[in-house]
Amino acid sequence: MTWAGLRKRVLAGECVYGTMIRQARDPGAPVIFASVGYDFVLIDMEHGNYNMETIADLIRGAKSAGIAPLIRIPHLETFFISRILDAGAEGIMVPMTSTREQAEAIVRYSKYTPMGQRGFGTQTGQTDYNPLKAVEFMKEANEHTLIIAQIETREAIENVDAILSTEGIDVGLIGPNDLSISLGIPDQLGSERVTQAIDKVVEIAKKRGKASGIHIGNTELIRKWKSKGMTVLACSTDIGLMYNAARATLEEMKKS
Repeated sequence: MTWAGLRKRVLAGECVYGTMIRQARDPGAPVIFASVGYDFVLIDMEHGNYNMETIADLIRGAKSAGIAPLIRIPHLETFFISRILDAGAEGIMVPMTSTREQAEAIVRYSKYTPMGQRGFGTQTGQTDYNPLKAVEFMKEANEHTLIIAQIETREAIENVDAILSTEGIDVGLIGPNDLSISLGIPDQLGSERVTQAIDKVVEIAKKRGKASGIHIGNTELIRKWKSKGMTVLACSTDIGLMYNAARATLEEMKKS
């Protein structure tokens, strides 16, 4: 199996940088971000209109370029997690993770024995189509598969210590928009209440020896949280990047 080695870098405390793919369907899309120097792409099944065939193609494109493909699944279900990992994803992110029970289920579905109960299938994207021995590959996959719990509800903030103390959860990643909505202050991403909630996640992650991160379209806020200890940093989406570049280019062309 070809791994980008993202989980080992995250667990070592290294800062890693990514963006989200929500619209593009061509396997070349993640290759573009790899050529710029991004460490990972989040491929969005929660808000993106993707089926499994397209996800598998995007994963294969990412792996061909050495950038780690992480998939945000649409919902906590074993059939999403197992099929995505079998296709070769290097990790998953589960939205709306709000309780220890959910965190434990994520690990159970994502990890092979002895950590979890994931079923083994060989000669798929996860093994680069090679017929590998189960014992050897299961150990390898457990070591390399990055598990991200997306922290984006009031309940998740209340339970963040229990979530991040769950063995197998590697990262608590903030979804700031949904978090602000859950706290009753939509769009107020820089408010004191949102800031305090995110501060709590960063501090608990440090305490538990886990990583914290954020996905947001604002580089200033990313730098702010990076200075406080966040290390898994994702900015914008393919849609946002294309829109902003297209608008800026048009404005430049219109100048006299």
